[in-house]
Amino acid sequence: MFEFFRQFLNQLRSVFKKLNSPQRFIIFLVSIGSIITIILLMLWASQKNYVVLFSNLDPKDAQKIREKLSGQKIPYKLETDGTAILVPEGQETGLRLDIISQGIISQAGIGYEIFDRANLGITDFIQKINYRRALQEELARTIRYIQNVERARINIVLPEEALFKEDQKETTASVVLTLRAGAELTRENIYSIAKTIAMSVEGLKIKNVSIVDSYGNDLSKELNREEVYLMTANQIEIQNEVEKRIKAGLESMLNVVLGPGKSIVRVTVDMNFKEISSSSETYAPGSQIVRSEDRSEAAGTVSDTVGTPSREESSIINYEINKIVEEVNDKYGKIERISVSVTVDTGRTQQELEDLRNSIMASIGYNETRRDQVQVVQFAFDTTAREAEESRIRAEKRQELMGKIIRYSLLSFAGIIFLIVLRSIFKSLDMLLPKPKPKPAIDIEAEAIEEEISAEAQRRAQMLDQVAKFARDKPENVASLLATWLLEEKT
Repeated sequence: MFEFFRQFLNQLRSVFKKLNSPQRFIIFLVSIGSIITIILLMLWASQKNYVVLFSNLDPKDAQKIREKLSGQKIPYKLETDGTAILVPEGQETGLRLDIISQGIISQAGIGYEIFDRANLGITDFIQKINYRRALQEELARTIRYIQNVERARINIVLPEEALFKEDQKETTASVVLTLRAGAELTRENIYSIAKTIAMSVEGLKIKNVSIVDSYGNDLSKELNREEVYLMTANQIEIQNEVEKRIKAGLESMLNVVLGPGKSIVRVTVDMNFKEISSSSETYAPGSQIVRSEDRSEAAGTVSDTVGTPSREESSIINYEINKIVEEVNDKYGKIERISVSVTVDTGRTQQELEDLRNSIMASIGYNETRRDQVQVVQFAFDTTAREAEESRIRAEKRQELMGKIIRYSLLSFAGIIFLIVLRSIFKSLDMLLPKPKPKPAIDIEAEAIEEEISAEAQRRAQMLDQVAKFARDKPENVASLLATWLLEEKT
C-alpha cells in the first residue's frame, strides 16, 4: 500500500514538473477550491444542535460556567443577554450534573455550613445573625425542591423577647419565588410553602408568611381570608372536581366512539353543601327486655274462728323498650342535579344521536328525580385553526427532514464532485504530457525482424546450454558421437 502511494506521488511529481506555470496555477486553484468547498460542506453537514444547559443565570454563575466549558474545550453559545448557556445536544445532562455537584452555581446563600468554621471570639449578636442567614438559606433550598419553583429567597424577622407577653411582637417571614417559565402554583402549593416555613421557625404563624412571585403578585392573599370564604372556595373546588371527573369520563368515551376532536362536552353539577345534622330514635314495642323485677311476700292468719294461715305475694317487673338512635351529619356536599351538553360534528343520523344520548345518560348515572338533563346536538365544527396548527407542525417536520436530506445530499454530492474533479485533473495531466511520435512502417518491420532474430538466438543459446550440460554429464557418449561425425565427414 505504501509502495503504491509512493509511486503515485513520484508520478504526480514528475508530471507536475513537465507542466508550465499557467497549467500549474490552474490546477492549484482548482484543487484548493475543491478542498475548501468540501471542508465547508462537511462542517455545515456535521453542525450540531444546541440545547439549553442553564437559563436565568446570575452573571457571576454564568461566567463560572463559561470558564469551566472553555477549560474542557466544550463549544457553547450564549443567549438572552448572557443569562442562558447552550451546549451541543447530548452533553447537557452530564454537564448539568457535573456543574451542580461541584457547586459552581452558588444559589446565592450559605446554609448551616456557615457553622462548620470555628470562629473564636464571635459575639452573640453575630451568632444570631449567622443563624438567621443559615435558616433562611436552608428554607430556600427546601422550597427549591418544589416543582415549578426555580429560585426562592426568604427573609425572616425574629423579634427580641419582650418582658411582658402583651408586648411580644410576632415573628414574620417574606418569600420571593421565581417560577419556571409558564408554571403556576396551586393554592395547595402556596399553603404547603407557608406551612413548611411556619413549622421551621419558632413562633411563626402561617398567616404571618407573605409569599410573592418575581412579578410582584401576592400569592399568599388566600391564606389570610376568612374561614367562611375559604369554606366557599373549597366547595367550589369540590364542585369543579366533580365536574372535571364527569367530563373526563365522557370525553374518553366519545373520543373512542366519534374520534378525537369530534365532540365538545360541557358538564354542570349543582351541589348542596348545607351541613345537616339529624338524629332519630326508633322504638320497638314488640321487643321487650326485662330491666328489673321486685318481688315481695308476706305471711299471716285469717281472722276466723279456726285461724287459717294466709300468704300474700306481689311482683313488680320493669321492662326496657328497644330503642334505635341514629345521627346523620352531612357536610361533604350532595349532588342535586347534573346537566350535560354534548356537541358533535355533523354527519350523524337521528338514531345515532339518540343512542349516544342514552349512552351518556347511563355513564353519568342519570336520575330523573334529580331533574338531570342530557342534551346532544350536532353542528359543523370550524376546524380552520386546528388544521392551520397541524399544517404548521407538519411543515416544520417536513422542513427539518428536508434540511437533513439536503445536508447529507450535499455532502455526498461534494464527495462525488471531488472525485470527478480529481479524475478530470489527472485526465488533463495525461493530455498535457508529450505523447510519443508514431514510428514508420520500415522501423516497425525492422523491429519485428529483430524480435524474430532475437527469438532464434534464444533457442540456440538454450540448445548450447543443453549440449554443454550433456557433455559434462556424459563425456564418453559425446566422444563417441564426435568420432562418428568425423568418420562420416571423411567418407
